[in-house]
Amino acid sequence: MTRILIVEDDAAVGTAIRMMLSREGCDAVHAEDAEGGMRAFVSSRFDLAIVDIFLGNASGLRTIAEFRQRAPAVPVLAMSGFRFRGSMDPVLDYLAMATQAGATACLRKPFVARQLMAAVQASLAAASPTSALEAGIRGR
Repeated sequence: MTRILIVEDDAAVGTAIRMMLSREGCDAVHAEDAEGGMRAFVSSRFDLAIVDIFLGNASGLRTIAEFRQRAPAVPVLAMSGFRFRGSMDPVLDYLAMATQAGATACLRKPFVARQLMAAVQASLAAASPTSALEAGIRGR
């Protein structure tokens, strides 16, 4: 069974993602902040980490970089729904910054279960070409 860590500070979003993943046969663990995510990440084995870029009191970009440093073989899927609107500054591409920090793939919120599972499968496949098949995740 594929074990996935979700680091998402919005409890409703984290719960929804955990439920989507559970329906697809994954064992999903939700951490509501970067600190809890790091504790879970170092104390248990995960096949994938899903990290929100904006985590209330912490940087998801820093969390992604720390996860990659601690376990380079574990893919990280970055997600964000944040967009600048009405700013005079050029729009920063946080999802591209997440890739530079070590994210394997990125997902823009809001998303549906089909998009989440496609991103999960792509992340697992990027880490190991056979891992998504071996993990037994149902394709959509």
